Amino acid sequence: MSKRAWRTGMLAVAVVASAALMLAMTASASPVPSLSFGSSNDGASAGWNSGKGSAINLTLGTSSGSYAEITLHHLPATAVGDLAAPSFATSNYDAGSPRYYITLSDGNTLWGYPPQSGLNGTDFAWAINNGNTYLSWSGVQTAEGSATVTGAYVIADADQSAGTTDAISSLSFGGTTFN
Repeated sequence: MSKRAWRTGMLAVAVVASAALMLAMTASASPVPSLSFGSSNDGASAGWNSGKGSAINLTLGTSSGSYAEITLHHLPATAVGDLAAPSFATSNYDAGSPRYYITLSDGNTLWGYPPQSGLNGTDFAWAINNGNTYLSWSGVQTAEGSATVTGAYVIADADQSAGTTDAISSLSFGGTTFN
């Protein structure tokens, strides 16, 4: 085999190996967690107060079905037992809203109410399927430890007065802080 044929063959092997490595790296790279905003069509709104890094405002509209929400995307498929406690801070908590709403692989949902809600005044109060029993995050991990998260939202709804604005700060989930 000539030196030229050998070099051409080695170059082809290097190109194929490099492409395979790039494909493997792309396939294993997990998407970056992100947020989107949604609201009812009655004057409600959701979005950054004045650009990413600031508070997220959730403002209710005028109808009885009014809502404003933050949807979390590209979350790691992590078992609840291995997940750091999700949290956020709100400027205005009243009558059960805003709250975390987390769907799980076992069909259950977790409803997380901020510390102002009254579990103990310092920790989120968590309810499974919006039941009447409130748990700490460690209690949720004991009850739902092997279930994985399939979706997560922070929602403000008509449990509050029309026109109420909640400034959401320190929003975190699964080790990612969003603002």
